[in-house]
Amino acid sequence: IVKQEYGLDLLYLKHFIDTSCSRQLKNYLLEALPWYRVTYTSMGMEHHTPRWTTVFGKDSTSTPWHGYDKARPRAIPEILLRLMRQVEEVTGETYNFALVNYYATGSDSISYHSDSESFLGKNPCIASISLGGSRGFLMRHINYKNTAQHEKFLLEDGDMVVMRGQTQHQWQHSIPKRKSAEGRINITFRKGVVKYATQNYNQYNVGKGPMYRWESGQ
Repeated sequence: IVKQEYGLDLLYLKHFIDTSCSRQLKNYLLEALPWYRVTYTSMGMEHHTPRWTTVFGKDSTSTPWHGYDKARPRAIPEILLRLMRQVEEVTGETYNFALVNYYATGSDSISYHSDSESFLGKNPCIASISLGGSRGFLMRHINYKNTAQHEKFLLEDGDMVVMRGQTQHQWQHSIPKRKSAEGRINITFRKGVVKYATQNYNQYNVGKGPMYRWESGQ
């Protein structure tokens, strides 16, 4: 499915990953990756990220891996690196970050936002893969108060959404809460072009709190 209207440029690929493979990948990542429940302060207020997060990769500058004062970046694991290369073949883009979110229950969510940070370049192309339970994916135009432009997708196991062009500048997206939901892992591949990208992603996806591991779904 391709959506190109009102500044939206979106590619929606159903079952990009075969169901049997996606289930195995989800279970492996859940237990193999380090997870964080980040707390951070913004504008004098403390915020708690309502989902589990982790991040791998480094921006495209020549800064060495040890040259970051806030948090040293971590290399993308081989299994995610192979998946990233497959995604690059489809999108024609190159990536250097893998952000991974785990929505353990229906209470885990992400509010409306856009990934329009300058450290992602002029028109970022972001690929998002879903593993596990289905969740609603809502999109609205940035002028949502004055326009009826909305989109809604049900992201299922193995689906991939690619947001490109002016999408991040013209649209916002969210994963709202729901009463009950099977656990869902979301992998997003993106490209950071300056050093601040690495610092920002580590601050908001790793933070300074404890690291957790999942074992047998707990």
